[in-house]
Amino acid sequence: MINLELYRIFKVVAEEENITKASERLNISQPAVTKHIHNLEILLNKKLFDRYNKGLRLTEVGKKIYNEIKEPLIVLEKIDAKYSEEKIINLGTHITVFNKILGKNLASYCKKYSNVEVNIDRSDLSKLFEKLENQKIDIIVSKKDSSYESEKVEFIKLMDLHDILVINSKYNTFGKKVTLEQLKDKTIYMPRKSSITTQNFFDSIKNLPNNDINYNNINYRTILEMLKYDGNIGLITKEAISEELKSGELCQLDTAFKIKPVEYGIYVNSKNKFKELNNLIKEFKMI
Repeated sequence: MINLELYRIFKVVAEEENITKASERLNISQPAVTKHIHNLEILLNKKLFDRYNKGLRLTEVGKKIYNEIKEPLIVLEKIDAKYSEEKIINLGTHITVFNKILGKNLASYCKKYSNVEVNIDRSDLSKLFEKLENQKIDIIVSKKDSSYESEKVEFIKLMDLHDILVINSKYNTFGKKVTLEQLKDKTIYMPRKSSITTQNFFDSIKNLPNNDINYNNINYRTILEMLKYDGNIGLITKEAISEELKSGELCQLDTAFKIKPVEYGIYVNSKNKFKELNNLIKEFKMI
């Protein structure tokens, strides 16, 4: 009997040319990937890859096999997605940052797996954690909350995010290396107190002198609105306003103090993994 799983793993390794990257994309361990490739080479009695210090390269016969199987595998994946029983994935996230960073990945996933419906839950993070532990939602995409711990839940890092202070470019009268002292007569608009962005900011400046700044907690959209007027300053995740920074509408303040980066990734219940969810995780890992 043909083992399609071996060919599916072979296809991914051939595309990544790296066992570690293939392992992350497939969401299986590196030893398992290596073993599957070895088993396929034994099955075919062919050497499929040449090994190098930095990764793998297809042999000539490996290239021929890859070119012959890649399209059929894509067709089979589409058939499986089309005719499999409809599945619902409940995803919790802060929608603004998520759309900026992973919106394209989610759209790609929904296109590939039309039988899967993804519902978005925008509850507070504490409520999302409770729902995830009780398996009322399947996945949370969020900044890592260092204060949260649970034996039921694991965190998978995707990238680092960077919280910054920004101002409307036309109102920026600051020079380089803005100090906390220079911000004393300003009100910094930042997300609600429970937000990881806000908590991370205050944690970053807690050991600095004169750190009793003026601030106002408001929602993200209101922060963006306030930044249009009077030289107001906002605390926002850099990756969420990439377009505004690129256009020059907003500019980042070059601060003399450092705001720590925050890990951004996926929370999942270790007892609640299924094929469709694993495929979604793989899609998110491809950012």
